[in-house]
Amino acid sequence: MAIAGVSRVTGRAQAAASALDDGVTAVIVEEAGEGWLAALAGAVETGRLMVPRVSLEGVTAEQVTVWARSALAALEAPLRYALMADLLDLVERVCELGGIRRVLVRAFTEAPTGRCGFHVDTVAPQAPPFGALRVYNGACTEYVEPEDVEDVRRFYAYLSRRERLARGGGEVPAVMDACPDFVRAGAAIRAVPPGAVVFFRHLDVRRHWSEHPARAAWIHRSPMAGGPRLVVNVSPAERRRRPG
Repeated sequence: MAIAGVSRVTGRAQAAASALDDGVTAVIVEEAGEGWLAALAGAVETGRLMVPRVSLEGVTAEQVTVWARSALAALEAPLRYALMADLLDLVERVCELGGIRRVLVRAFTEAPTGRCGFHVDTVAPQAPPFGALRVYNGACTEYVEPEDVEDVRRFYAYLSRRERLARGGGEVPAVMDACPDFVRAGAAIRAVPPGAVVFFRHLDVRRHWSEHPARAAWIHRSPMAGGPRLVVNVSPAERRRRPG
């Protein structure tokens, strides 16, 4: 069901069709029956699986496989294979959706710090706009419905102020995160369901900081607190290679 630019589906096979709608900002895939996620959460939360923050730039699915074999070596084989299969599925679906072979994969196991406020992800000019995000355990990604954005100019003013404070080592006022002034009065800040996959619209980097429609990119943030989480973000890293 589409709600103000965010579409919710029950399987990844439906995500591509939903993402082709120009009015869709994000497709949230709610999946059930993945019993291995509980075991993975235990491995992350106890520190048995630790993935230092990494950016794999311009990699193929085969190169992601090589990285994952090493990065996930601490996990027992059934759990490792389940997670590797899921990671590769995310990569392959982003590639198929965008008609590409190479992606940027960012991954880490860390607790939220409040460092990352509301923002949009960007891609290079002429790169396909949809990437994927999965938070495998713990506190979930938060987002704002496009229809609840009061004004994109206000959003970028908020982003500029918050980035200056965070980079300068200053304290970000709690009200900036609790009640962002670019969000329509009375609107709720929403959260992605636990374990869900999100295929979401990125913004052409040339439009960043410009007055574009709120639906042009998914405005989201990390949670402000919580325990260690495994987070994987897959973005297009090249122009479309084939018709899609």
